[in-house]
Amino acid sequence: MKTALKIAIAFILVTSPIYGQREASNWYFGSKAGLDFNSGTPVPLLNGQLDTVEGCETFSDSDGNLLFYTDGKMVWNRNHQLMPNGDNLLGSFSSSQSALIIPKIDDETIFYIITADVVQAYENGVADGNGLNYSVVDITLEGGLGDVTEKNINLLTQGSEKITAVSAFDGTGYWLVTHRNSNFYAFKIGANGVNTTPVITTLGPNISHFDNIRGSIKSSPNGSQIAIAHTIFEPLYNGYVYLYDFDTSTGILSNELLIAEGYVFYGVEFSSNSTKLYASGKAVDELTNSTTDIKIFQYDLTVPNIPDSEFLIFDFPNLFLSDLAGSLQIGIDKKIYHSIPNTMLSVIRTPNLAGLDSDFRSFDVDLGGRSTKFGLPPFIQSFFESVVRIENFCIDSDTEFFLETDAVIDAVAWNFGDPNSGANNTSSLLNPTHTFSTTGVFTVTLEVEFANRPPKTFVEFIEISETPDAAANVTLIQCDVDGLDDGISLFNLMEAQQLFDFGNSDLTANYFLNVTDAQNNENALPEIGYQNIVNDQIIYARVFENAECYVITEVTLHVEPISDLGTYDTLDICSPVISLATLIEYQQIYDQLLSAFPDTTITLFRTEENALLELEPVIEDIYIGITSPLEMYFRIESENACNFIGKVDLNVMATPEVENQTQLFCPGGSNILDAGAGFNSYLWSTGEITQTIIVEDPGSYWVEVSNAANCISTISVNVINSEDIEITNVIVNDFQTINTVEVLISDSDGFIEYSLDGENYFTSNRFRSVQPGLYDVYVRKDNCSVVTETILVGGFPNFFTPNGDGINDTWQMKRPEFFENAVIEIYDRYGKLVKTMTTTSEGWNGLFNGQMMTPDDYWFVIKFSDRFVHGHFTLKL
Repeated sequence: MKTALKIAIAFILVTSPIYGQREASNWYFGSKAGLDFNSGTPVPLLNGQLDTVEGCETFSDSDGNLLFYTDGKMVWNRNHQLMPNGDNLLGSFSSSQSALIIPKIDDETIFYIITADVVQAYENGVADGNGLNYSVVDITLEGGLGDVTEKNINLLTQGSEKITAVSAFDGTGYWLVTHRNSNFYAFKIGANGVNTTPVITTLGPNISHFDNIRGSIKSSPNGSQIAIAHTIFEPLYNGYVYLYDFDTSTGILSNELLIAEGYVFYGVEFSSNSTKLYASGKAVDELTNSTTDIKIFQYDLTVPNIPDSEFLIFDFPNLFLSDLAGSLQIGIDKKIYHSIPNTMLSVIRTPNLAGLDSDFRSFDVDLGGRSTKFGLPPFIQSFFESVVRIENFCIDSDTEFFLETDAVIDAVAWNFGDPNSGANNTSSLLNPTHTFSTTGVFTVTLEVEFANRPPKTFVEFIEISETPDAAANVTLIQCDVDGLDDGISLFNLMEAQQLFDFGNSDLTANYFLNVTDAQNNENALPEIGYQNIVNDQIIYARVFENAECYVITEVTLHVEPISDLGTYDTLDICSPVISLATLIEYQQIYDQLLSAFPDTTITLFRTEENALLELEPVIEDIYIGITSPLEMYFRIESENACNFIGKVDLNVMATPEVENQTQLFCPGGSNILDAGAGFNSYLWSTGEITQTIIVEDPGSYWVEVSNAANCISTISVNVINSEDIEITNVIVNDFQTINTVEVLISDSDGFIEYSLDGENYFTSNRFRSVQPGLYDVYVRKDNCSVVTETILVGGFPNFFTPNGDGINDTWQMKRPEFFENAVIEIYDRYGKLVKTMTTTSEGWNGLFNGQMMTPDDYWFVIKFSDRFVHGHFTLKL
């Protein structure tokens, strides 16, 4: 690179907004996750409404204040409310790069939301997706909260999930670049809006299958190159990363270069100085055609053979069921972030540097309890352009700044964000130095006036660190389990860090065979599974917080002799009976080992290799399948030094088979809790040791029961009050040939029974052939709580025989004593009133005016205070 500085300082009149970097200060992504980068350190945001698997985008103003954000389907304003008309955009939450926001170059109040939809299938050559579209936001509307004024204007009827944007660097606008089949489409977005006629470059492989259009596309921050990741699912898992030159004056791509293939690539990203390219991909098991580990690669774009510069930055185990390797996205802090489903993001802290100096930290950025998925907001890539190379980040050295750009520069103005340094806080030198007054993150601002492009403000966040405080030398003690007792073993070198970092979790380290490699940060040793050459071999740890501020610590690798215990013992373990697996309770094994190895640190593992390398420790109850050996490995340590590794076989004995109970509490009743017969012992939470106990109050109780093997199970007994019931109505249909009673109650769960005598209960709430009389209706719930209500059932005889024999000589309603004040009227068949009487009379004897009425049917009316009933009976002689 070269830097040119005109001697004469020109004053440039700028009539259009100048977009720098803080427009990308706020991120919303994943499941309502968010980050605020304004301080230079990402701070979790917990107010987002966006919930997306992949695509998302956010835009802020030049001061870093949030304006709005989207998932490609809906648009939320800065108050996290849905914008008017801000729904049903034609992107998709499952599109790799669903949305991109581009401001209008001559009007800072107008924004274009570009959306890229997913494509599910083609039928007769026609895609069922929505293609590439754009919508317009006017941020001045709705009181400055914004409104979607135009929506879903089509640019391409068929597209892919890949979109990126970069400045034209001449003040005329931005290029929107997308890909479809073997064509690149570059749309110019300038003062006249979106030019719907794209510049088309036909170049590269023809990616035509709808299942292969996933993946990302990115412009380099300086606009000179385009990288694209093709995620191939069909016919077999595969992927490609291609690199192209890009002409920001014409929108044409050229000079295709295949960077990598053979992995299911998904995310791509450039470093801020455009010298490094990063790609994420999933490895492929060719035998099963399935994806496995996630790998992050770096490529050096400054070397003649770029593919050969491939450097594996990190290798994630296959943590979830997905074939996507996760997005890579640069932030305004110039770090690159990686997203896969988790509550943390991973980060490449110094991506401008090569190899190990790039400093990858897995799951290092906290999201405040929110979770991310596969996508991150893509932003206009020129927001992250850097023209500065910075060296020396330790507090005890001068930090040097070097401008690196091909552009001709008229003037620069530096502000180092360090007011405590006084007059030294600013500089107009091209390549200044600055001695920072203390440690911390500093916001360095560089204002550049270019001769042939609009002026721009660059922001660099500089982390100044103290030289790490680490022990000069430590000894990592390992056990020897290969049966040779030869002083050679496998090491997990990361276990050395807690020996030298003095509890500083921000430090990390790489390990090397010699001091020279450690100083040059090259030829690092594998951290997991390194085999020492001789006993007490010395290796060297390069210890750092940021990659350029480090110390070197000597690490002695010592192998402890006679440390392999082999099969140490057989432990009796109690476990519930399960058909396909055995539940192993962690505490049972740990307690028995602790009694044998007191005052030590004991860790359990499923395999000997894991015990040796301290991987995947067992820290809770686990299930062991019926085809797996019932055994457990353990590691005994004192102060992080391995003393012994051994194995215990597990003699599993069945615990008593029990079920938890729920029982109703009956006030005034005999509330007996029964644990069941057949157990060797009982111990209740009340202290009683019998099979049954009587409780006086509802509540939670438990009982431990044991069997002949002295295995214990616990039965929980929840004693609850029965829910109250209420009789809402009793419908009495009396004075009928067949009287009925129907009982209605309030809604209630449970077992309900009904009775008219309190002794004989029935599940039916309807009673037939009820004889006249006074009754108490009983309703019983769950054989416990009872409510009652008194009812009266009336009736009458069907005939009488007034013949003087003393039997049925008079007619009167039945049980008249319960119906005081009732009046009874009797009529003959012609409607003539022949008798009026009350319930206190002896009844009608068949006489009318002293004469016996003829045998016949007679009708009656009984008048009560609230009703009347009528019927008929027969006079017989």
